[in-house]
Amino acid sequence: MKNKFIQVDNDLNKAIAFANTLDNNNILNVQRIKQKEFYIPTLDVVEKLQSEGWRLSGVAEQRGKNRKISNNYVQMQHPDFAIQNNKGKDEAYTSITISNSCNGAKPLQMSLGIFRQVCTNGLIAFDRHGETENIKHIAINARDLDRFIIPINNKVNKLLTEVSEMKHRGLSIEDMRKLATEAASLRYANLDDINIDDLLVVNRVEDESNDLWTVFNRIQENLTHDVQNMSEDIKLNQRLFALAETFA
Repeated sequence: MKNKFIQVDNDLNKAIAFANTLDNNNILNVQRIKQKEFYIPTLDVVEKLQSEGWRLSGVAEQRGKNRKISNNYVQMQHPDFAIQNNKGKDEAYTSITISNSCNGAKPLQMSLGIFRQVCTNGLIAFDRHGETENIKHIAINARDLDRFIIPINNKVNKLLTEVSEMKHRGLSIEDMRKLATEAASLRYANLDDINIDDLLVVNRVEDESNDLWTVFNRIQENLTHDVQNMSEDIKLNQRLFALAETFA
């Protein structure tokens, strides 16, 4: 799978170098984009999350129809909230995906989810929990970001519990094909040309188990690997996780 985020290893200067619109001066003076009065810069949220133990792992940008950068994206992960495999090794970390429009027309979004290392050369897939905070660019939110940031760590425990339940839920062949079919329908209107079994293909040894968590990750990787639009990717992953939860 192509890495949709450029890795920056918690380095703010590196993040801005690869995603220029994280610097609000770039939006105003280079992109020449007019913002809402109480625009909340993405880095304000990043720095507050860093104070809560979150690390900045990756950044990305997306261009609009006029070729200007329309949105920037940040992924953060927390080293203390790990998910372990059956050998006791960390296989995934809780993540927050932040998306923000450059003009503030849409709310800044924080989506809680999972960052999973899916193969040995460092390529990654993103599984995002459906729970998203929408922070409108208004005065009260700009003044008090902490009311959105502080509850995040408590919400992580709920997510980790759900993942644990998924790891203990075994699936039959029929259940796996049903999950794959319903997952495919979230992306494709017509399934006639889709081979459902392709979504269940095991790409690496650690994904051979047939528990719900592992099967979901196989489907997620095979179904979303060629999605290029970041916004569509986030929405699809949220819907996929919500679907998997119904099987738990």
